[in-house]
Amino acid sequence: MELMNSAALKNVFETPAVKQKYDPNAKLAVDVDISLCTEEERPRMISIVNRLAKSEAGKETLEIAAKAGYKFGFLDAATNCFGCCFGGMNCIGLGPMASDDKLVSTLCHESRHAGQGVRMENIPDRDQLNVASIIRASRAKEADAQAYAVKACKELEMQGDTGPLATFAKFYPPIYAAYEKALAEQNGVMNDQVVAGTFKGWYDQTGTKQNYEEGYIIDPMHDAIEQFNKGTTEDTYTFEKSVTSEEVVEKIGWTKNGNYLADEDPKFLDGERFISIGERTKKDAQDFFAIRKEKTGIEVDASVDAMPTHVDAFARRLPEMGKPRGDVGETMSMGGTIDKWNKILAAKEEYNKKGEQKKEAKPAILAKIAQKGRYF
Repeated sequence: MELMNSAALKNVFETPAVKQKYDPNAKLAVDVDISLCTEEERPRMISIVNRLAKSEAGKETLEIAAKAGYKFGFLDAATNCFGCCFGGMNCIGLGPMASDDKLVSTLCHESRHAGQGVRMENIPDRDQLNVASIIRASRAKEADAQAYAVKACKELEMQGDTGPLATFAKFYPPIYAAYEKALAEQNGVMNDQVVAGTFKGWYDQTGTKQNYEEGYIIDPMHDAIEQFNKGTTEDTYTFEKSVTSEEVVEKIGWTKNGNYLADEDPKFLDGERFISIGERTKKDAQDFFAIRKEKTGIEVDASVDAMPTHVDAFARRLPEMGKPRGDVGETMSMGGTIDKWNKILAAKEEYNKKGEQKKEAKPAILAKIAQKGRYF
C-alpha cells in the first residue's frame, strides 16, 4: 500500500488530476485483467499500464501480477492512499485523484507487491508475525516496491517520459535523495547497487514509518482489545511467529536477472536505521501485551522489548492502549472501494448472463476484506 501523508493529501486534493483525453481504441501492451474498471475508467487504466510497460522493470512487474491473477481497477475517490494491493483477493487499486504521472510509479509499486505475495508465500502472514518481524518484513516490502518504482521511472525517463520520475521526486524526497546519491556513486549507471541504495532510502522517512506502525501494528492491537472485551480472540493478530532478515532479503530483492541485494549482508535489516520504532509504538505494544496477558493468559511478544526507538514524527492519533478508540477513523482507509468493485463485477456478470458479449467472462464477486487486513 502506498499511503498519502498529510502533505500529499493536501497536494492531491488542491491540485487534482488534470482531465486528459485517452485513445478509446488503445489496446493493452500487457495482458492484465482490468475488469474492476468501469467502461469510463478503462482508457485511463490502459494508458497508465502501457506507459509503465515501456520500461523493462515495469513490464516485468505487470507480467508477474497478471500471471498471479490480479485484477486492476481504481479505488474509491475517498481513499487515503495512492494505491493498494489486496493480496487476499488478488486486486490492485489506484487512487483516482492522483495524476497519471504519479500513478505510473504507483502501479509499479503495487504490482511489485503482487510479486512479493508470490515469492513470500511461505513466509507467515502479517497477522501471525511478532512485532520485530512485522517491522522487518513489512518495511522491506514497501522499500522494495518504491525502489523498483524508481527503477522503472528512470528507465522511462531515459526514453523521454520524464513525468513519473519527476513526480516521484516531489512526493518522496528522502528516497529520491538516496537514489541520486547511489546513482552518482555508480557514475550514472542504473544498476543493482543503485536499486539497493534507493531501497535503503525508504527507511529515512520517519513519518511514513510511523504511519505504517499505526496501520500494521497499533490499529490491530486496538481491534484485538475490543475482541478481548467480548471474550474472544477471533481474527486477532497472534504475534507468535518470526522471520529473519536473511529470509526477507532472499525473497524481497528478487528480479528475473538476480537479487539486487545479493552484495549486502542480510543482517543490515537489523540495524537501528532499519528496525527502530517510534517511542510511542514501543510503549503501546508493551501495554497491549500486558493487557492481552491479563485478559487471555497469552504470553507477551518479547521481540518488542529489545527494539531500539526513535522520536515520534507526530502525535499519535489513537488513544492510549486500552482506552476507548472513540470516533477515530482508520489509518488505512479504502473508502467504498469494495462496494464499488462489487457493483462493477455484478453488472458485468449480469451483462454476460444475458449473452450480450461474445467473449464470456465470469468474474467472482469480491468478498469483504478480512478484518486482519491482507493488503500491502
